[in-house]
Amino acid sequence: MPRPALAADAAGIAAVHVDSWRETYPGMLPDRYLAEMDVSDYEDRWLRTIQDPYRRSAVFVVEEESRVVGFASCGRERDGDERYEGELYAIYLLPWAQGRGLGRTLVAATADALAIRGMTSMVVWVLRQNAQARGFYERLGGVYLRERPLDLAPGFDVPEVSYLWADTAPLRSGAARR
Repeated sequence: MPRPALAADAAGIAAVHVDSWRETYPGMLPDRYLAEMDVSDYEDRWLRTIQDPYRRSAVFVVEEESRVVGFASCGRERDGDERYEGELYAIYLLPWAQGRGLGRTLVAATADALAIRGMTSMVVWVLRQNAQARGFYERLGGVYLRERPLDLAPGFDVPEVSYLWADTAPLRSGAARR
């Protein structure tokens, strides 16, 4: 069951973030980019996000045997697009923790958190080549919206696509837990 992240979870979230990228994105992102990802850098980023006094985003974790195995974060959309209010910023699970419903429960937790903040529509961005994640969002009812380049490093853009839930009620009502 997802729970709100605590400052003490930052290291676990960072490890999941880096490990899941290194497992998921070979062939989609340059090997050098993945190898240079630094867990301590991500730990600092996640700690700042979790401790943000303005609470601009919500972060949730799922654990197994007291170890963070996945997380998700969400907040107000960042594009200025009037078709949606909220955004699922990130959702990652360790590869061995996938396929067991944890991702669905994380999406439900983020949809609930956004709704509490008055945001009942949501978008998520995903690498265009990430067929597994795209299938996941489509199974949850996300509708393809558009494509854009993601600038990951100077001189390196990768295409990403977005999925929209115009109304997140089905995610919040338990449909994501099926």
